[in-house]
Amino acid sequence: MDTTFKLGTKTLLDPDAVEYQWIRSMTLDGLTRSQINESIKRCLGGNNNTANLMRQVANKEASVNQLLTELELHPMGEAWHSPRG
Repeated sequence: MDTTFKLGTKTLLDPDAVEYQWIRSMTLDGLTRSQINESIKRCLGGNNNTANLMRQVANKEASVNQLLTELELHPMGEAWHSPRG
């Protein structure tokens, strides 16, 4: 289920943001990708694609630009503000 994505551009562009640190800590704690993605969706909103990309960005498996592109293509509510306007 898609819900409003609760993070803005400034947070997503900050590699030291607490949200990324939280995701990295779940990875280090041994949670599965599926468990992490479900936690991301529950706490930060979005859908399967955005949760998966958030996890990948936090763990340096994908670029933040991929996540920003996904959010621009599939906006999910007022909390997300495109860097282009």
